[in-house]
Amino acid sequence: MTKSALYGAIGLAAISSVACAEDLSTASAPLPPGTFTTSAHSDEWKIENALSAGPASVTDRAAVVDWPNPKDGSPHGRVLRQGSNGWTCMPDIPGRPQHDPMCADETMMKWIMATRAGEKPNIDRVGIAYMLLGEARQGQNSAPAKDLTQVKQWFYIGPHVIIVLPDSAKEARRGINQDLSNNEPYVSLLSSAPGSTPIWVIPVAKSGNRIREESQK
Repeated sequence: MTKSALYGAIGLAAISSVACAEDLSTASAPLPPGTFTTSAHSDEWKIENALSAGPASVTDRAAVVDWPNPKDGSPHGRVLRQGSNGWTCMPDIPGRPQHDPMCADETMMKWIMATRAGEKPNIDRVGIAYMLLGEARQGQNSAPAKDLTQVKQWFYIGPHVIIVLPDSAKEARRGINQDLSNNEPYVSLLSSAPGSTPIWVIPVAKSGNRIREESQK
């Protein structure tokens, strides 16, 4: 092979590599209408997406973990990036009409893993999570639909923080709003496990709005 042919082959390979690279800007840009979140993304895209869920004070040193893959039977997701501050950020949950990454502290991660397994979380201290891109929900305590195209109404929740209170603080949640449609803080129970701890969802902006973190000079 001549030098010119070799250089040409190298150039084509480079162009092909760039063409195949995933556009990371789509990791936080609004989804096109009729599009649902999916796990079919590169690790780089998932990391970008996951870190868009929280403020830099959390995400700079947070671990990034993918959601568990039902096909491999493991209850734990694959670690995409190691962290050092006790926070874990996760990319979109597949099958939603809106980006919904999350960054959670250790207590909230305990709650998430237990409720996904249908177990009682046994929460003994306050936990918190950020979802600064918001999320879309099928409804209060609705079981996930097998055919998402048949969901008659999605509730779009704006950027919010989530708080889980200790099991002993049951009375503190008495009387809190449970309506997802009014952009007010609400209590939600996402697990059918007996005695499962509800979470308190606190919107900080309306659906469709974004939280922008100003740089400090």
